[in-house]
Amino acid sequence: MLNIAVAFFGIPRNSEICFPSIQENVLAQLPSNSNVKCFYHLYKIDEIQNARSGERGELTADNYEVFESMTGRLTSTEGVLEHWNFEQVKALGDTWADEHASLRNLIYQLNSLHTVTAMMESFNPDFVVFVRPDNFYHTPLPTYVFKHPNARRLNTYIPDWQWWGGLNDRFAICGRDTYMAYGKRIEHIFDFCKATGRKLHSERLLKYVLQQAGARICTMDTKASRVRITGAFADESFSPKRGMGKRENRYFHLFAQFRTFMDRQRSDKTEAP
Repeated sequence: MLNIAVAFFGIPRNSEICFPSIQENVLAQLPSNSNVKCFYHLYKIDEIQNARSGERGELTADNYEVFESMTGRLTSTEGVLEHWNFEQVKALGDTWADEHASLRNLIYQLNSLHTVTAMMESFNPDFVVFVRPDNFYHTPLPTYVFKHPNARRLNTYIPDWQWWGGLNDRFAICGRDTYMAYGKRIEHIFDFCKATGRKLHSERLLKYVLQQAGARICTMDTKASRVRITGAFADESFSPKRGMGKRENRYFHLFAQFRTFMDRQRSDKTEAP
């Protein structure tokens, strides 16, 4: 039987709004004859403050209730920055020029990913679906990707929008040989900065670690919007052209789209009578 892990990470800002879309467009799209197990690592905090997005507000306890039947942990952010040498990360540069606030939030997010990824290892998943719980999913995950798991061990399916010079890091579907690289990429921050000569950058870090892991990058059309603490939807651009970056990444994107076409064709042929 196919093992599929669903990994939730970060902070659930508006579960009342977001989770019904996750049930419909993520969980309900997984094969009914598979063994699905949901994992989570979430931060238990009382208030959201984010100067970059302009968010400020109370985070009520009912946001966490939908995760209680799953396997996971709620933790505070205490000690996270020290564990990942944040002072050394800061010394590499302030990527978003906001007094390291966005950089700090990125470390929290990457730590959450790392924690939930470690939980899934004993489950031995064939696929892992990484899901931010504060996103509203407008369209469903592609279902064909869960067929032929052995042929897709190295595949990673990335949203086909907002790559920002790297790869969209909002959510993903990873084969069994790439989910560890995706989920534990915080371990490679300093390798990335040394190899590229760049400051820490979330999307570029993801592209770097997946390339190092030999992942086959494919795209998916699934769209999702961040939901703010107020319940407002962030203004998202779903154009695959916006933020694509330099010519190198545009070619990388073109090859990923071609690989996706061939990947889908392969599934269609096996389903033909």
